[in-house]
Formats: sequence, C-alpha cells, structure tokens
Amino acid sequence: MDLFDMDDVVVGPPDECSTPLKEWRLKLQAGTLTRNDFIEFFKKESPKYFDYQNELDTVKCMFKEALAKEEIIDVLVEFMLGDNPKSALEKLRLEGNTATVCGKVFKNGEPTYSCRECGMDPTCVLCVNCFKRSAHRFHKYKMSTSGGGGCCDCGDNEAWKKDHYCHLHLDNRKNPLESKIIGGAVLERSEICFSAILAFCVNYLEIEPNASLKCLDGEGLELDGAHFCTVLYNDESHTFDQVIQTLTKIAKCRHKEAMEIVAAIDREGRAVVKCDTFKACNELKTAIENQMIPPSGLLTNLRNNQSLRTSVLHINSVACQQFALQLLSWFQEFLVRHYLFRKTFSELVQQKQESFCIRHILEYDVKLWKTARTCWHRLLISGMLMEYENKMVLAQEFSRRYATMVEDFINDDHDHAFSIVSLSVQLFTVPSIAHRLIAKEGIFDKLLHTFYYVAIEKFILNRTLHFSKNIASLTFFKRANYILYDLRYLLSLKPDVLSNELRTGFLEGCKALMRVLNVMQGMESITRQTGQHMDYEPEWECAFNLHIKLATTISQVIEWASTDKTLLHKLYKMTVRALVSNNFIVGGEEAEAKSVAGHVANCLIYDVSVRPVSIHLPLTRFYAGIYLHLGTHDLSYDCLVAETEALNIKMTPREIIEPVLCTHAMIAQVAAGMWRRNGYSLLHQLYFYKNVRCRVEMLDRDIVCLQIGASLMESNEFLIHALNKFNLIGWAQSNYESKLAESPLDDEFMRQLSMIDEFLELLIVIIGERWMPGVSLVTEEDRLRKEIIQLLCIKSYSHSELSRALPDTTGGNSDSVFEDVINTVATFKKPVGADRKGVYVLKESLFEEFNVYFYHYTKEDKSKAEELQRERRKAKKELVCCPPPMLPQLTPAFTSMANILQCNVFLSICTLTMDRALDIRSRSFSESHVQKILHLLGFAIQEELSEHYPFLSFYERAQQFGILDKLDELARCPRLEAHRDFVLWTIKRYKDMQAKQAPAAAAGPSGSQKKTAGEEPPLTSEEQARQEKETRAKLAAERRAKIMAQMQSAQKSFMKSNAEMFANSDLEQDSISTGASSSRGAASSMSSTAMDWEDISDESLEEQGAAALVIKQNPACLGPNRAHYQSQENSFKCILCFENCSINPDGPPLVSSAFVQTSRVILTTPSHYKGKCGMHVSCCGHVMHYQCWQEYYSNEESKEQRRLHRNRLALSQGHNVEFHCPYCRALSNTVLPVSEPLVGLIPGGLPGVPPAVSSESYLPLDCFVEIMRTLAGELSAPAGDNTMWQYPSVLRRSNVIGDLAQFERSVQLIAKPQLHATCMEVMTSFNKALQNAMISQQPNAVTEGGVGGEAENPYLVFDTCSYTLESLEIYMYTMRKPLKVEMPMRHQTCTTNLVRACALYSSWAPQRPELASKLLDTIFNQKGTSVLEWDCFRMLVQLSFGVLNLMVRENEHTFLPSGSMFDFYMLQTMFLANVTKAVICFDVEKQLDSRRAKEEAGKAPTELSQLAYVEQLPSKIQENMVAFYRRYNVPARMRQLVQQKEAEEKHNQGHSQSQNQEQTVVIPCELQHLALMLEYVQCQMRAFLRCACLFYRCLTDVEFPDTFPTEQPDRFDLMCQYLGLDADMGVYFDMETVYATVMHNFAAHPHILRQAEQCSLRYGDPVEVLPCLRPLPELKPLFEDYSDLINSVSDIFCPNNEREEMKTPTMCLICGKVLCGQSYCCQPELGKMSVGACTHHAHSCGAEVGIFLRIRDCQVVYLGRGKGCYVQPPYLDEYGETDQGLRRGNPLRLSQYAYRRIFMQWLGHKLHEEIARLNDNANVAVTQWHHM
Repeated sequence: MDLFDMDDVVVGPPDECSTPLKEWRLKLQAGTLTRNDFIEFFKKESPKYFDYQNELDTVKCMFKEALAKEEIIDVLVEFMLGDNPKSALEKLRLEGNTATVCGKVFKNGEPTYSCRECGMDPTCVLCVNCFKRSAHRFHKYKMSTSGGGGCCDCGDNEAWKKDHYCHLHLDNRKNPLESKIIGGAVLERSEICFSAILAFCVNYLEIEPNASLKCLDGEGLELDGAHFCTVLYNDESHTFDQVIQTLTKIAKCRHKEAMEIVAAIDREGRAVVKCDTFKACNELKTAIENQMIPPSGLLTNLRNNQSLRTSVLHINSVACQQFALQLLSWFQEFLVRHYLFRKTFSELVQQKQESFCIRHILEYDVKLWKTARTCWHRLLISGMLMEYENKMVLAQEFSRRYATMVEDFINDDHDHAFSIVSLSVQLFTVPSIAHRLIAKEGIFDKLLHTFYYVAIEKFILNRTLHFSKNIASLTFFKRANYILYDLRYLLSLKPDVLSNELRTGFLEGCKALMRVLNVMQGMESITRQTGQHMDYEPEWECAFNLHIKLATTISQVIEWASTDKTLLHKLYKMTVRALVSNNFIVGGEEAEAKSVAGHVANCLIYDVSVRPVSIHLPLTRFYAGIYLHLGTHDLSYDCLVAETEALNIKMTPREIIEPVLCTHAMIAQVAAGMWRRNGYSLLHQLYFYKNVRCRVEMLDRDIVCLQIGASLMESNEFLIHALNKFNLIGWAQSNYESKLAESPLDDEFMRQLSMIDEFLELLIVIIGERWMPGVSLVTEEDRLRKEIIQLLCIKSYSHSELSRALPDTTGGNSDSVFEDVINTVATFKKPVGADRKGVYVLKESLFEEFNVYFYHYTKEDKSKAEELQRERRKAKKELVCCPPPMLPQLTPAFTSMANILQCNVFLSICTLTMDRALDIRSRSFSESHVQKILHLLGFAIQEELSEHYPFLSFYERAQQFGILDKLDELARCPRLEAHRDFVLWTIKRYKDMQAKQAPAAAAGPSGSQKKTAGEEPPLTSEEQARQEKETRAKLAAERRAKIMAQMQSAQKSFMKSNAEMFANSDLEQDSISTGASSSRGAASSMSSTAMDWEDISDESLEEQGAAALVIKQNPACLGPNRAHYQSQENSFKCILCFENCSINPDGPPLVSSAFVQTSRVILTTPSHYKGKCGMHVSCCGHVMHYQCWQEYYSNEESKEQRRLHRNRLALSQGHNVEFHCPYCRALSNTVLPVSEPLVGLIPGGLPGVPPAVSSESYLPLDCFVEIMRTLAGELSAPAGDNTMWQYPSVLRRSNVIGDLAQFERSVQLIAKPQLHATCMEVMTSFNKALQNAMISQQPNAVTEGGVGGEAENPYLVFDTCSYTLESLEIYMYTMRKPLKVEMPMRHQTCTTNLVRACALYSSWAPQRPELASKLLDTIFNQKGTSVLEWDCFRMLVQLSFGVLNLMVRENEHTFLPSGSMFDFYMLQTMFLANVTKAVICFDVEKQLDSRRAKEEAGKAPTELSQLAYVEQLPSKIQENMVAFYRRYNVPARMRQLVQQKEAEEKHNQGHSQSQNQEQTVVIPCELQHLALMLEYVQCQMRAFLRCACLFYRCLTDVEFPDTFPTEQPDRFDLMCQYLGLDADMGVYFDMETVYATVMHNFAAHPHILRQAEQCSLRYGDPVEVLPCLRPLPELKPLFEDYSDLINSVSDIFCPNNEREEMKTPTMCLICGKVLCGQSYCCQPELGKMSVGACTHHAHSCGAEVGIFLRIRDCQVVYLGRGKGCYVQPPYLDEYGETDQGLRRGNPLRLSQYAYRRIFMQWLGHKLHEEIARLNDNANVAVTQWHHM
C-alpha cells in the first residue's frame, strides 16, 4: 500500500499569479533574482517525483527522472536560452564548437584504444568513436577495457606524437570560440543558474547522515510520520553474501529482494532499505550497525570487522539528493555543448569564497557515495579538462590538496576508480603540467613526503624499515602505493631542457627520494640460522612490493638526471652523502690484511654467515645507476672524489662494493646449502631478486656496482676482496692441498667446493656481462638484443612468452623497440593448427653469441641451453662445447676492468686450478671449476685478440705462467674427458693469439711442441667417438666370424655321424629345390603385377566397376531382393571384471555406459519438434556386465553426492547422476543394453527368402496401406477390449484378399523371445533416464501425449533414436564423410545398440494405442497435419517400432522389426511422402535463377543430368508428372493465382463484354522443368536416405555394399538400391502403380490445397513447411576484427537498469543474443532458484548447454548443468595467440579454424564431456557457474 502520497502533503494550492519562469524573468528585470530562488524551486519540486511502495517487508523506491527533467530542468534551460530552447541548442550544435578535445568519460568495462606508435605513454587512450575516425586504426594499436573514470585523449596535443585529432575534432578546431546564440544576456542568466545548480548539489549531496533532521529547516518533520528512510551504503570490505545475509536476517527482506538491493548498492553506492517512522528507521539502523558479520576467509582487512554504514534520512532529503544526481549528470552533458559554458563554469568554481569552489569539491569527495562521486568527477572532467588553462587551474588545486586527499583515500574503503585521487592520471600525465607542478608546486617532493609519512614512517626501526607481520596493515599499504603510481605518471616524460626552477623542484623531490631509499637500505635484513629452524616465516612481500612500485620511479629519476650535467653532478653528491650517512654493513668495520700470490689487500671484516645481510640495497644500486651516466658528461670518479672529500665525505670503492659483495656471498652460501634453516622466505626473496620484474634495479645494478669496484680498484686487490668475502683466501694458496690432507672430507668441505663454483661464476659475470650502456660501448637496443639471443638459445619462444620474459624498461612503451630488435635476430614461424602458437627461432649465425654463464639464467635455463648448444654443435661436426662469446668494448671509465684478466691473482687461481685437475691425488678437484677457468681464459684470449686495450698483454703473462703447457696436459687428462673439446677450443684460440702476438714463436716449435713431437695431438670428442665405434664394430665382426666357424664345424660333424639319413633325403631335397625356385618365380611375378597395378588408369577401373555391377546385383537390406544375414562374432571382455562374455538372450545382460542429454542442435526450423527439445544419446562402446556396472555405479553415486557440497549447484531429484566410463573416462549418466543382432533372434534359421520364392508369398503394398487405414480406425474407435486391433480381426475388416499365413510371413510374426529378467530392467532404467533429462529441461511441461513422467512412454525412446541418427547424419555430412567411411567406434556402437534396444523394447513395452492411432491417422487418413509439416524420418522410426505390436496378443507372439516386408512398406510409404513434399515445394524459378547465378559466377554450366532420362520416359508418365506438378506444386500455383488476379483486374478495367468467361492461366511445364524437378527431388532426398541407410543397417545388419563411395558424396541411386527402393523416379508417377495413388493421397490434403491461396492472397495462416533438407546448424557468424565486436556492444545497456551499461556483455554463440552475464542485476528464476542470465538462456536456447563469448574478456564459456569451463576463444593475434582478458591488447582476428573447432564440438554433442574433462583435469578455482 502507498503510505505517503507526495502530492497531498508537499504541494500547496497552485499560485494563480504566474509560473516560476515568469517570476524569474520579472525578478531578473527588477535585478532581484538570486540563486536562492532556484534552490528553493529545486527543493520544493524534487520531492514530487520521488515515489515508493512498501510491499511485503520490502520497499521499492523510484525517482521519476523523465518527469523531473520535463518539469524542472527544461524550465531552467528555457530560462537560460530563451523561449525556444530546442532550436537554440540545435543551432549551437550546427555551430559545432563543442571542443577540440574529446574528453568522453569512460564507464567501467568500456573499450579503449591506445596507439603503440604515436602514444606518448600507455595512459593515452581513445574512445571507440574517435578511434574509428582517426589514423591510429591503421597503426599498431592496443585494445583494453577501462576500469572506469578515465577519459578520451583525442585532441590533446601532448598525448600523441602525431595524428592528434580524429576527423570529428579536427573539424572543431576551425570553428570560432564566440557564438551568435550565446550572447551576454544568455551568459548572465547561465551564470546565475550554474551557481544555483552547484550550490544546490553541494548542499544536498553532503548531508551528514546523522544531522539529517536539520537538513530541511524543520519543514514537515513530524517524527511520528512515515517520512524517513534507512539508507544502506556501499563499501568494498563486505561481500555480497554478507550484506544479503544481514538484510534477510535483520531487515527481514526476502532473499530475492535482498539480492536486488545489494545489486543496487553495488551499482549506485547506496539503497533505501526501509521507509517508516523515524523510530522504526533508527532501530533498523542500530540493528544493522550492531550486527556482527562473520569474517570471510577471502577478505581480511581492518574494515571487515566494522559495521555496515547506514543512515536515517528524511524522504525529502533523499528526493533532493536523487534530483541533485540527475542535475549533475545533465549539467555535465550541457557543459560539453559550448566553450563559453565551460568558461563560465570554471570562473565560478575558481571563486574561493563559494561553497562550491574546487578546493571544497576535492576535499569533500570522500564523504559522498559512489554515484555522487562519479557525477562530480565527470563534471570536473567535462568542465575543466577540455581547455588547457582550466586543466592547469585544476592541476594546481589538485596538487595543493594532494596530501589531504590521499590520506582520506587511504582511510576510505572505496575502490581507487571511485576516488577523486584517480583524477591524477588525467593531470600528471600531461608533460607541461607535470613539469610546471614539479617546478612551481613542488609536487615531486610532496608526493614522496606524503608516501613517507603515510606508508612507511610507522615501520621504521633503528633508521631502517621493518614491516610488521600483521597482514591487516596491507590494505592501507596497497592504497598508499597509488602515490607511487602517480609519481610514475609525473616523471614519465623527461623534458628536453631543464629550467632552473624545474631543476630545483626535481632536486627537492630527489632529497625526499633519498630519505625513502635510506630507510630501505638494508631493510628486512636476515641473519643465518644455526642450530634450529626459524620459528615463523618473516614478512618479506611488503618490501618487494615496495621495491617493484618504486623501481620504475628510480629508473625515471636516473634517466632525468642523465640528460643534464648540473643535475647529475648534484644528484651524485647527494647520493654519496646519503651512502656515507648510512652505516648498513660499512659503518666503522675493522679491516684486516689478506694476501694472495704476493699481493696484500686490507679487507673489511664482515662475516656474512653470522652477521645480518639484506637483499635490499637501493641506495648502493641508485649510486651505480647514476655512475653509469658520468662518462657522457665528461665527469669522472676521481674529479668528483676530490669535491666530496673537500666536503668531508669519504667514500672508497671498497665501501661501495662491500654491501653488494656481502649479498652475493650470502647468495653463494644459500646455493651451498648453508642457509637451509632460514626457511622458504629466503628462497622466495632470491627468486624475485633474479626475476624479470625486479632484476633491472636489483641484480643488474649489483653487477654494475661490482664492475665499478673492479674498474676503480687495483685488480689484484679487488680479487682478494672478493675471495675474502667468499672465505676462499685459503683455497687460493698453493699449500691448500697439503692442509686439506690433514682434515676429514665433511659437509664443510663440500660447501667450500660449491662456494668456489659460485665465486668463479661471479667472476665470469663481472667480466662478461657488460651489455650495459655506460659499461661498454653499447645501446639499450644492443642490451635487449643480447637478452633475446640468450632466451632463444634455451628454446623457441612465442611472442607473449618472450615479451613476458623481458623487462619493461620503458614504462610500457617497449613494444615497438622490442619488435624492431626481435626481427633482426630471429625468424617467426607461423602457427600450424588451431592449438599451436607461432614461435620465434634464433637465426643460425647468432648461436655464436651464446654465453652459458648468462647472469639472468636459472639453473634449469642454463642446463637446457647448454644441452641444446652441444647438440647443435655436434650435428654441425664442430667441437662439442660452449665457448665464451666475443665481448663488446668497455667505455673509458671501465677500461681498467680488463686488467683483471692478466693480474697475478687471476693467473695464480687459473694455474692452481689446472694443476689440481692434473694432480690425481688432489681432493679439491671439480670438473666445473676447470670449465669455468677455461671460460675465463677464453675471455682473456678473446680480449687480447680484439686489440681494444693497449695495456693488455695476456700472452706474455700466460707464457710466464706456462698456461699453454698446462692446457696441452689437460687435453690428455682422462679425468677431463667431458671437457676435452673445450680445452681444444681454448688451445686453438691461444694459438691464434700466439700467431698474432709472436709470429716467430708460433712458426718455430715451442717448448711444448718439442716435448710432444713424438706424440700425436689429442683427438676431439667427435673423433674419439668415431674411433671407438670403429673398434667396437671390428670386434663384433671378429666375434661373429668365430661363432659362424664353430657352427659350421658342428654341422659337419653332425652330418658325418648321421650319413645314412642324409643319403635318403637327397631325392627329396631335389624336388624341394625345384618347387622353391618355381614358388620364388611366382612371388616375383606377383610383386611385378602388384607394381603394375598401381599404374592402371582410372578408366579401366571404372570399366571393371561397371562390369562388376552388371555381374552382381548390389545387396539390399530390405524388400524382395534382401541379402542374407552373415552371423558375426559376439564375444566381449567386461571392462570391470575382465571375464570373457558373449550376448545370449537368456544370459546375464551386458551394457555399455551412455550419456543422455537434451539437445536443440539440429532443430534449425521453428516447427521441428514443435518448440520442444530432442534427446541425444552418445556412447563409448565399452562393454560390462550389468551387475558389475551396478556395483561401480553405487560407489560413484555416493561419491558424486558428496561432491555436490563442494562446487556444484544442488541438483534436483530428477537429475541423472553423472559418472565416467571406467575404461575411457567418457562422461556417462545411464547405460544402454548391448544386444545381439535382431535377425539372430528370429527362429527358423537365417531370414531372407531365397529368390525362387515368388512375390506372391507376401501381401503387396496396397494391402499394407489398407490394413494400416483399418487399424487406425479401430484404434480410434472407443473400444472395450483390444481384440478388435488384433490382426485376424483387422484383416477381416480391411477386406484384404489373402490368408493369415501370407500376412504372418510379411510381418515376420515370431514367438516372443525369452530374455533375461534384468534385460527389461536395463531398458526401463534407460527410459527413466530419458524422462529425467526431459523433466529437468521442462520442469513444468508434460511429456508428449499428455502423460506426465509417471508412465513409461516408449515414443520418447523412439524419438531419441531418430534424433540421435539425424544428428549423426548431419555431423557426418558436415565432416564430409560418406556412409561407407568407417565410423568411429563410439558412433558405430551407439547407433547399433540404440536401434537394437528400441526394436526389442517395442516388442514388450507398454502399448500406447492413442499415440499409434494419431500417427496412423496422420499418415494414412489425411487427419491431422499434412506432409508439409512432417519430419518423415522421425515418423518412419515411430511407425517401425510403435504400431505393429498392437496387432498381437500380449505374452504370446510379437513382431520384431528386423527388415520384414512390412518394414519395407513403411520405408516406401515415408519415402513417397518425402518425394511428394519435395515435388510440392519445388520452385522452378528459384532453381533456374540459382543455375544462372552459377553460370555468371564463372562456374561451368552443368547439363541437366535428368533431361535425357525424362525424354526417354513414356509420354503417359510425362503427362502424369506434368499433371501432378500443375495440380499440387505450391510455388507454381501461387504464381498462377497472382497472374489470374492481374488478368482479372485488366479484364475488369477493359469492361470486356464476355464477362462470363473466366480467365485461366496455364502453369508452364516443359521437359527441362521436369528434369530440373527430378534433380531437385533427388537432392532433397539426401538426408532422409542417409538416415534410413544408417537406421536399416543397424536393424538388419546388412553391410553397405562396396560400390558405396568413400571419398565423394553418397549417390541417390546406390542408396535406393541398398534400401530396396526403385531409383527410377518415373515409376512413382505411373498411375497404374500403387505409388502414384499414395502420392496423390498425400498431396490432396486440404492444408496443401489451401496453402497456395493462403500464401499468395494473404488470408488465413499458411502452414509452416518443414523442408525435406533442413538448413544445417550453424553458430552465429562473428566479426572478422575483434575491435568491431567489442565496439558493437559498447552502448548496450543492462535490460534491468537503463542507466547502467552492461558490465559483462556476453554473447550466445548459438543464437547471437547479447546478455548481461554474471551480474546480480539480471538473475531470472529457473524453477525455484535464481540463476544468472546465461544459465537461464542456455536452458531455453541450447537445452541446458550453451556456448557464450564474454566479449570484453575475450573468453569463451561452455555452460552445462550447474557447471562450466573456459575454452580458448576463436580470436587470435598475428602471432597465433589468444588474449583472454585482453592483457596484451594486440589486434585480434577471427580464426575460422579455431571457431570451427568450437562448432564441431557443439555439433557433435561433446560440450558436456568437454566441460567434465576440463573440470577434472585442471585444479579449477571454485566457480559458481549457475550465477554466470
């Protein structure tokens, strides 16, 4: 009941004086008009349009927006623009000065486009309309979907490098800023109205909920009246289910209404849950706030335990708020209309004293709800961002209030998209604005200061960050991270030239950055656990999250600094100062002298294994980043050191590298197994340290830092520092082995070996990884190139895998650079097949650049790459090893790093390692040490050969250390078998160096060569392997010869001892030998004929085929010439008990698991099945005992019942429990009986009458027709008993001449076969499964025949059989498979078992005379529908199984359909019905047109194949055909009627005297028309004949003859022969045969006679024709380009809410309908349950299964009964990859191959199985599919 009639209460008596408009105009003239006049008007009028009803504990509220617009807003517009506002607005539109910037605000999920070639950064996007009209659609663009809140950047000069405007906004540039329509008076009026709108909206949208009593100045606030509302607000911390639970429990809403309210809260941000008195509303508010919501496992944050936010408001205030929202939305659209309106608006909001100034709007945003916020944001975008000056004003205000807004945002719980802070992306990404804000407003400093204060200050302990374990703090930390995103936007584009102001502002920001980095240096430090494991895993994720967010900013700051010498200089000093002040690891540590190879270094004593170390060293790494750019500005370490020392800041290289060395020592110790007790958190940290997301600012910078140390320190000293840190000083001494001999080999020793490996690898990385701009003379492209080469040495990568494996160093803009580089190093291999991806393969020549110790490789990558390289070199017969590549030249600052390769410590380490390898007693030998030493020597030789460094004299130093001699010895050392090729490669390169450095020494024999003159040079592994192979072959041959000799001698001795026996067998031997030779000759002649046979031409084969046809009549499965049945083997093995079993009628029944499903796949015409769905059966064919299956099934059933509670929709009782076939895991839900061939059940031997018996032993076709007519009459008569139906009585009544025996022979009457007791049980359970499936699909409908599910309906089984066979025929036809092609086992066994089961079932199933009577009346008595509406094959199956058994006494005899003459007559009858239908529907004009179209299309015109046949027919038959055509053909008669009508009209106009003569128009029908008709009929019979062939093959077990084609389509004549039908079409038009009579009977149905008149003269309802050849099923055609598809749904609104666009538009691929998927707003009811729109649609459209394309996510969903799965979409990018969720955003094109795969799965009824397979295989996240 409506409690509150607004019109009665609020509105006073109408003032007769005037309308508000007149009042305003009078006041304006008098100069007394103020904004309060408008505000009062809004306040008074808006409650009239707010309406609510209280229904059954729920409240329905509604604001009548259309009326409010008409009565309030339109009046306002009229006041502003004058008496004719519509024409004024139209003129404004024609002036075209909307804006040069688009500024369209994106809604959530709306498609956006960015240009990879022209966009300044990835945030520059276009809306659909601008993209379609811009040049960017021809560039490399990227698609994505908006999160809401952003706006289109078309027309913004700073967003694009070129093509700034689309055509629309380019035209707007030409228009003048002034306007003829908007004069001074209009602007004056507009200003008053605008200020009134803003003041009203600010006042009313910011009502403090608890102070709402004062909101309306005490008007009409009776506290006892039902004038109050309880309003519930949205938050992002409570789940839908929690709020629904609260509403149903506390507010007593029904579940459905609660869901609607929650959907509204989620959409709008709030909803009214009750309208009542203040007391009642307040009580509800208190109850909701006090409600303890159970914590959800998914959400753990601070607000989760807080109550839901509610308030009590007066109804009028709610009405004012709703109107304010409408007013803001309208105002935003109005401002877009002209520049002058926006100018007025921006002037108003800049007035600081006003309540609606920008500052106020920005700060009060947090107090509003979702929709109110969005309206204000859109208004600011439309009013302030279109013009640059306004944008600058907004940006300045925004940056001044930034700290306050961010704090509010962090404490708020709405998503970022709904906060005013999200405007930063619009302001900070404009380069000129960003630079201005840094220079003038100090925004860089302010952002970092805010971040420091808000996010990390509370976690600082001892000047270092330590994040607490409490996860609840993560929410605020995540929200604070948005500041870092803003920082990224701010610095995304560096200026070309820095002004002094900008430089100062930037340096201020850098100071704040240093403060952050300072507390991050050494954060989350870890100490090695000894003795016991850690008690709990420490918090480490926060630190890495912080690093990931900051890394881009750090890179940007370094990039900015690199462009300006002054800035770089100051930043360097600032970094050094920060480093000196930070005492992590290097704070006042003692030093100790260590010596190796006669060199001494003072090393810092810091033991990594007992002191804290950290992976986080951002300050040191920042220093390394800055240092790389010093060289470009001619700054060097030495000159800067002098400056810093003058300032008392001392920073030695030793101190710079110490923290990094400690970290690497710790990493080495972890690899050596020394940190096992520190748990997984350390391993995770090390994984991320090297991971592509972090390594740019972690690992890479660390290596640069060590390279800086190596270049600044004396080389020997640097190596000693590194050895000391790795605890390897002892190992580097020559007396190490003797000390080792004294101590036992324990774990400590094994760890030391591992540490040596790690040390040598680090040394390789320091020397070899120099593809870094600033370290070597390389560019960023070279660095990327190196990275790609190394990746492609592991395996071939797809485009997406490769882009994921590369770091994004350009802030999201790296695609174009990446593609340019990749094309120079790799070739792209296109994908083959739908499942494959295209991959990049490295160019062969670039494998030489492979470095096995690449520092970004994981252990797995390294071993894969090494194996691939070895195999490749082996195949090319090169040395099988992985030699080091050539290195790029170092920059001047790093040149001294090359000196490491010739220093004493290095060479001493090399010689010691080689000596230990050669010394067999050595305990510290390891192959990997030698391999790494060889790699380092390789580097040294390559560097010497490159001649880049004049100071490098490795050759001379190597001579002193005798390196070559040691290498020669290593080449012969058996311990180093695996690395011999590497040693040989090193020797070869050494000799190349020798030849270059000392040609004389190389030419003359050196010491080593003299020494080894007597020996041969060592063999390569390839040569060695070959030699071994030859030796083995030689030994094997010798052994074989020896054995053969032994056998021969044994043979001879045997023959001597048995001489007599051999003498007797001589004669036999002779005869055998002659026989053998002759047989050999025969074999050779046979083989030659086999060879010759392949060359026989096709013509001779065709002749043979023709001859064969003449000789041997093709076997038929029906009729007088029926073939004999050949019995087959019927033995199987039960797949459960593995016993052998065979089919016996009285033995235990066998079954095969089957899957029954409802289906509409082939129902392509509306009249087919009269809107119902078909039933389809599939079966895998694996056989088991029924008993075994029952045991298996009961176990599966109990398991399935338990599963329901996990992730399934609770099924109703009627559902069939699903299980898997125990053998092949095929999805099943019932079983199908496996029975023997039906012919085998007929007693008296094999059926099939020998040819001698005359046809007189059967009743003819006309008798059959008479009997059926009589039976139909008997069945429909109200009978007391069924004796009247029995065949003796029916034969008497039908006056058929013939004895009973003849009838019994014709129908094959047999004694009822005795079947096993449980056989019936199997069939009944199958029928029950069908009924369950049908009921679940049509919960409220009854089964056919008006009987519900309680009675067995055999016709359901028969229809299932016909539907399954028709489906199979269509599937095979679509696959282009003729009948003779061998079918898959599952199809073969399914059809055979199903047809046999139906036949057996028909003999004992409960009889349904009323259904049989209806069927017979329809076919034989012209009652019911005409032949035009029949599905002839379906009726044939019903006729075969459902009629004859009514004519026998139960329990005695039976008719078993197995190919009797009556079966044949039934086929003939339905064949004639189909021919009749084809002739009636034949349209000669259409056929002639299609032939002409083919000829015009260039296809050769085919001769009419039937013309010659028609010409040789007797004239009588020709006349009969013409007569039949003229009398019954509907299209011809329609044309005749139209022509007659035209002739009559002409005749009436001419007033002819002969009025009595009727005008008759003769239908033209010539021989070529008849030939065309016969051709058409034969074509139309295809589906019926193919289905009939499949059906009768299973029924009679007569195989298809060999003449059936296996490649070409099936032929009409051959199919007719097989079915026993006459392929000669003329026979059917011979009036002397019964055929013509039957056809005339079918054609003379009154419906058909009326059809032509009804269609042509448009009266009555013409019959809906079911064509003979129904249209083939198809999925909806999709757009070729995915962007067209996503654009097509960009403006589709949710059907239940016209203001909201669909969040998840989902297209049904079966019918093309677009639905609102997975949304609470669109949840219809199915049965008694609320389900998602897609589930509901799938139920009706696809009979419980659907294929849906989620358009904005580019995902295809298969949806079944309460479950579903995601499959690959048919849209692929140019690299052959899908992009689910549009993560990469590449342009996508439709792949017909992939779409066809989806189509074939649907057509083959495999969707349920695919869903089950994907759900079983994958660990699918629990998805509530029924909400989809």
